[in-house]
Amino acid sequence: MAKHQHRKAMYESLKEKLNRTGQEQISTSDPDSRQMIVRNNITEVAYNVQASVDAQNCIPIDFKVTCNNDSKAMGNMLQRAKSILRNTGFTALYDKGYHTGSEFGLATQIGVEVLVAIPGIPRSSQSPDPAFNVENCYYDEKEDSYTCPQGYKLTSNGSWYGGNNYNFRQYKTRACKNCPARISCTRSGNGKIVQRSEYTPLLEQNRERVERDKARYSRRQAIVEHPFGTIKRQWGYGYIMTKRGVERASADIGLIFTAYNLRRIFNLIDHKHLKEYLRMLWHYILPFIMPYERIIRLYSCPTISNY
Repeated sequence: MAKHQHRKAMYESLKEKLNRTGQEQISTSDPDSRQMIVRNNITEVAYNVQASVDAQNCIPIDFKVTCNNDSKAMGNMLQRAKSILRNTGFTALYDKGYHTGSEFGLATQIGVEVLVAIPGIPRSSQSPDPAFNVENCYYDEKEDSYTCPQGYKLTSNGSWYGGNNYNFRQYKTRACKNCPARISCTRSGNGKIVQRSEYTPLLEQNRERVERDKARYSRRQAIVEHPFGTIKRQWGYGYIMTKRGVERASADIGLIFTAYNLRRIFNLIDHKHLKEYLRMLWHYILPFIMPYERIIRLYSCPTISNY
């Protein structure tokens, strides 16, 4: 009984913490990690590592250990990349997990071009006949109306409705009532309703970029998966070694990426350039690790000065 009473008190303490902080979950093994989908419908209590990798040499220029999935990560990583590169003259490639309207909004504010894979339409959102899906309806920006494959015009009342993470308008027509294609077009008893979010124009622009530049987007896996493939499959680091907080996890990942970058750089440059790079690095860090008088004596030595 004492054992179960103690366990009950612990659970009540965790419940009180959830109510106080507004969090949805607490991990008892690592306070900052969270349960998230890692692939398909498989979930794990884990961290999620974001990384920005350059296309020329597959070298990570930035990483961030997070407790969230990919859907809200693009904007922040673009801001960090902009700060590191000190310009916005680059194009960022992402898989479909990053296809979120608000993140496209952040990318537009920052001024960075992105190519994000287009996710498939859930079966629940498709028409009985895919020929009547929303993407096959024509949107007239000037009139703010849709025209369906049957030629009927769908209009909105001009009002915005609040969604979970965005606002949207609804477009419909009374012609649905007597339309001969209704059974193929919609399962709704009230006729077809098209929702257009405030971010739809940005999603459409992304689709155009992806369709226009498929060859460039196809390089994504060869760029960002290169370091992850090496680290996780070749080196065996499919998990982190530390626990108890995102700071420790970040230090763990930071050491792994540092090792990867050094190995990658050593493989890319020849022996002569590597020796010159190490010589410059040595002269840069020397003042921080040795007394000034000792440095003077070292620099006066011909053997050391020619190293």
